[in-house]
Amino acid sequence: MTVRIISLRDQSEAKALMRDLGVETGGIEIMAPKTIPALVRINNLPIFAANILKQESLSIGADTAVSRDALTGKKKHTDCLIIGNLAHIQRLSEKLKRQPYGLNKIALELQSAFNNYQKDNFILTLKNHRLNLNSHTHIMGIINLTPDSFSGDGLLETLGSAVEYARKLADEGADMLDIGAESTRPGAKPVSAKEEIKRLIPALKRIRKEINLPISIDTYKAETAKAALDNGADIINDISALTADKKMAKIISRHKAGVVLMHMRGIPKNMQKNPAYQSLMAEIIEYLNKSIAIALEAGIGLEQIIVDPGIGFGKTMEHNLEIIKSLSQLKILGRPILIGVSRKSFLGKITDQTPRERLSSTISSNCLAVFNGAKIIRVHDVKEAKEAFTVLGRILKCPSQ
Repeated sequence: MTVRIISLRDQSEAKALMRDLGVETGGIEIMAPKTIPALVRINNLPIFAANILKQESLSIGADTAVSRDALTGKKKHTDCLIIGNLAHIQRLSEKLKRQPYGLNKIALELQSAFNNYQKDNFILTLKNHRLNLNSHTHIMGIINLTPDSFSGDGLLETLGSAVEYARKLADEGADMLDIGAESTRPGAKPVSAKEEIKRLIPALKRIRKEINLPISIDTYKAETAKAALDNGADIINDISALTADKKMAKIISRHKAGVVLMHMRGIPKNMQKNPAYQSLMAEIIEYLNKSIAIALEAGIGLEQIIVDPGIGFGKTMEHNLEIIKSLSQLKILGRPILIGVSRKSFLGKITDQTPRERLSSTISSNCLAVFNGAKIIRVHDVKEAKEAFTVLGRILKCPSQ
């Protein structure tokens, strides 16, 4: 007899393990949610509601942690931590539907979180492309048409060099391309839409003609987005998550394009001036939820939306590390997660390396991001990323026994 403690990532692994044990099919479906631990944090709940939540949690074999001051009545509100598994969360949400003090609303949010967190088979639907994001980790290759890229890879000088570079990224295994014509590095000064379009459109036309990959355009300006979409772009990568230009959402909707909604605190010119958060991941989730609502209201389909926590955009080094470590929290948004870590300055602060020397630190960060739920990785070094994610994918798909 051998005793082992087994760690599982999701219910699919749990089901595979139980099938290996010969468990009856109906039993597998009942027991699988019980195998995945679930910790749910709820902010600023009235203490009487928190006490009801704790009692209901205990009644189903789960628990809820609250602050000591809330139990003694010194505070009127408390953050709560529900402790259980996915099956507990499902049962608890049903019980809370009958409770007052806003707990019925929390029940709906718990049910939504439960459903979204388990989503894994994302299909990204664009006007001219349909991507199965579950088949493998998708790589977004970066093309900078700027003279002042932070990583020193700007390709503004010649049209031919941009097209040649795009072809290189495609040959190395990029699943999509992301073209930017305005630097959004910390402290960067904005450029006009006219200048951005002047830099962008000639290269976009040539790349679109020669390469049959989805093309994303890194812009927060509706005028630039329209020009790009009219000339064959498929996705708008908006660092403002539809907040900088009120016309952006409708333009994306009319073109049936995809959209990347990214979290940012401030604007590139000032975003790194002492960024601070009370609860980093909670604030990112709240911000992105609002932008998803803006997109849906404008007629953008849910299957066209991607979310990005915005590494390096209004974040300290510690914030960036926390995002990568806690990335799975964004799964409750129910949309595929994109992350852009490649060559960024927080890596250099850790390793004391220049942007072009940050390949290994980029790959290690991206592999952890994929492990924690990222579906799309935005990178400069496509070949190396492809190799790393191919190996990681094989490891993650290897059955547990």
